[in-house]
Amino acid sequence: MAKLQMKSGFERKMRLPLILTLAHSIIKKIGLTEYIDNTVLWDPAHWDVSPGNLALLLVLSTFSDIRTPLTHLEYRFEGIDLEFFLSTASRSASINSFKAGRTLERIGKANPEKMYETLALSAVAQAGIPTERLHVDTTTISFYGEYDVEQLNLTKEERDELLQIERGYNKDGRPECKQVVVGQIVNESGVPILQKVQDGSTPDVNWNAAAVSYLKEIQGKGFQYGIFVADSKLVTHSLVESMNEPGSRISFVSRCPPNFEGKLAEHCILRAYEKDSWEEFGTFQEGKKAASYRGQCFQEEVCGAPMRLLVLESLALKEKAAAALEKSRDMLKPEIKKIGKKVFLCQADAEEEQKRFEKLPCTKLYQCSWIVEKETKEKWPRGRRKAGAVPKIEEKYRLRAKAISQKEKEAEYDLRKNSRIVLISNVGEEVAGNRKLPQTYKGQQVVENSFRELKSPSMASVIYLKNPERIQALSMLLSFALLVRAIIQYRMREGLKKFKEKHPGEVLRAGWGGRNLERPTYKLLYEHSANCYF
Repeated sequence: MAKLQMKSGFERKMRLPLILTLAHSIIKKIGLTEYIDNTVLWDPAHWDVSPGNLALLLVLSTFSDIRTPLTHLEYRFEGIDLEFFLSTASRSASINSFKAGRTLERIGKANPEKMYETLALSAVAQAGIPTERLHVDTTTISFYGEYDVEQLNLTKEERDELLQIERGYNKDGRPECKQVVVGQIVNESGVPILQKVQDGSTPDVNWNAAAVSYLKEIQGKGFQYGIFVADSKLVTHSLVESMNEPGSRISFVSRCPPNFEGKLAEHCILRAYEKDSWEEFGTFQEGKKAASYRGQCFQEEVCGAPMRLLVLESLALKEKAAAALEKSRDMLKPEIKKIGKKVFLCQADAEEEQKRFEKLPCTKLYQCSWIVEKETKEKWPRGRRKAGAVPKIEEKYRLRAKAISQKEKEAEYDLRKNSRIVLISNVGEEVAGNRKLPQTYKGQQVVENSFRELKSPSMASVIYLKNPERIQALSMLLSFALLVRAIIQYRMREGLKKFKEKHPGEVLRAGWGGRNLERPTYKLLYEHSANCYF
């Protein structure tokens, strides 16, 4: 029998996941490593891995599905051939979280937002990605813990400028956590053009004002971006005036808020109802559940400039308004139950309570008819009754709900108002027709998708950093990772477009569940390439 032989010096095979090599090739073309090494302050004599290489690894680590904290690079790249990604000088060095943290601090001191802007605009130009519209929105990133301001040795002026991690309206559904607000401007392909980390209680209006200023700045440098799209927080008197200034005019589309310029949206809805001259737009998406729209457009002068006000109506909006109407009916029931438990000593008190109920906000669309019930009770004095004693009669009154009925006129008005929305725009009809305008506005979903990726577990949705510079730097690198994802997705869709031009009518069953490939996403590629590696 042959002796069992044991091999000494066993070495694990190193792997290169396909998705990492693809991301790395794009990052290399953009020049992230060289740009960071040339921008931040560092001494090669004291760094065995350059800040640029460490930043590269932080970005690449978001492309893996390992649920470990983002800064623990030594675990996230276990079994992966790091030498493939690093420059020659850094290949023999060890990678750990301390070095990653030090890199984030250096990037944080070098104006990470400006660095991102330079890299993003360069990447868009390099990849030849057209920008016909820009979308803006904000989200929150939650934190556990807080950095110790006392240990930072800051002057009063520096403390005032310090990024404030604080409680505010939390879009993560984590009201117990402190947060920062992240604002992004992305193009129609989902490429983040600008990202900015702000104090945790920063309102959307402030970010929109900053976004308008930024657009004017890049517009002055010759960057063409087409139409600016944002939610209703963009539409304030001062911002609308600013976007219509001669010489720096910004073409925009937004939703007209209810209280803007003396309830302008409500007036337009009522006008459309009276005129009843609707233009059918059809659907803007494919699928059985796609809503069909129709609209009426009006021209008015708003904030000293000519504006288009497009009233939109759809079955989906009507159903939503009807559901809200039914919900307001349900809000009556707890109030009716409370009143049913009350006891009144006279009929006048019961009638007064009825009047109070009719003034409640929940009775705006519904009314309740009441019955006043009288209860009488004989009350005899204690002890033996004397001859001819008469009991004292006690009277009590209660309110009982008889029926809940809808206020027809008010309910019809409410349905009319809430089953329609109004879009406001300074874009001429020759640039974007009536059907094009809502189609442009509905593209706002692209920024929501970007935020969804930013907050996914692999992108560090809850960050445990206590240094404000690290937070700003890490947010910049996370946005850069989104930029790379968006470029991959754009190239996939452009490739599919060219394939269909060469092979018209051919079905390419590479979508989810073997379905025909229509609009490939980065996520589709990621899932399909999970087991593909060199």
